[in-house]
Amino acid sequence: MAAMNAFYPMIILTGFVQLLVPSTIFMIMKYFNIQSGLAGVLSLIFFTGIMISAFAITHLIKKFSMKQLMVAGSIIVSVSLLAVSQSENFILFALLYLFIGFGNGIMSTLPGIYITQHYSKKSAQLQSMIFSFIALGFVVGSVFPGIISYLNMSWRWNFALPAIMIIPLLIPIMLTKHKPINNTQKLSLRIIKEMVEFDKTFFYGIMVAIILGAGSIAAFLTWLITFLEEQRGTSLEMSHIILATMGISTIIGRLIWGKVAQKIKVYPTLLIIVPVSAVLVFVAPFPKTEIVNVILFFIAMIFISGVSPLFLSAAAIYPKSHSSSVYTMFYIFMSLGGMIIPFGIGHVFQYFGPVAGMSSISLLFVFIMGLLLIIKKEMPVSEHIQS
Repeated sequence: MAAMNAFYPMIILTGFVQLLVPSTIFMIMKYFNIQSGLAGVLSLIFFTGIMISAFAITHLIKKFSMKQLMVAGSIIVSVSLLAVSQSENFILFALLYLFIGFGNGIMSTLPGIYITQHYSKKSAQLQSMIFSFIALGFVVGSVFPGIISYLNMSWRWNFALPAIMIIPLLIPIMLTKHKPINNTQKLSLRIIKEMVEFDKTFFYGIMVAIILGAGSIAAFLTWLITFLEEQRGTSLEMSHIILATMGISTIIGRLIWGKVAQKIKVYPTLLIIVPVSAVLVFVAPFPKTEIVNVILFFIAMIFISGVSPLFLSAAAIYPKSHSSSVYTMFYIFMSLGGMIIPFGIGHVFQYFGPVAGMSSISLLFVFIMGLLLIIKKEMPVSEHIQS
């Protein structure tokens, strides 16, 4: 497991970078004088960059090694973050986020592809482990802007310092030997057609479920601080501390559900956590006491955090020659959810208010539950593994 251990420090940073928009969005809105509807475009652009990197990754791993790609992704993110930290124009700020998403997508996708190639039997557990380290990055990415705000430092330091931190985190990856990713097909229209033909109901059900699941957690984290500040009058520093606790609950949830899925399988685990998530997310914004809201949000995050990693682990049921492309395709669906749904929820916030905005996320889990009932199959699918 030395190869996976070398990835984990950098994976933490990808979580940090991913949460930079949710944790600083109130500062960005204030500095550039924009409303929540326009601010939501940052998540859309960031996940667009991730999606572009996902389309390119199976072609790149044919030409370059894991180390070369991780270094390239790190440089792109580092340079783009430094440029963002000096931006005076919101349009330029937003465009640079496309490159941040692209580089971050490379660094966060490669470990998942590595798992599907070399650790397929432990896919559910290791995917949950990767997302747990991403969640640890959420904690750091929440606390850090809170400290910057508390010290009355410029919001620009939120982007400049992680750009510098990337370099030393490359050292474990550079010093570790990784197995090559061989015998994998490039993502193409032919491969996508074969994915679909493998089991159409399963593929389409997973596709929509991943989009909704990833979009729901992205929207939840993106607009949590805005909800607390506008609806409960929470200070900016306290909002960041609360957001950090969401990262802690995400770590707890992903570790729990990764182990549960190993014992009772993925499908029954999802049948437990999805309906509970729907109820908790719907109820959490309604109490008018801040502490009750936070407790309910914390418990809700324990459940909703397990959805995306468990769906992504389904890539391991496909033939090994296709598994990298399948995982990449699933990651594209996840990015698509991260692009569209926070942007849509931002408009619900703007036109219907913070309570309606946060509570509306629960509808996504209702749809996911419906998809699970349509699929009605175990994941991983034993019949497909045998055939």
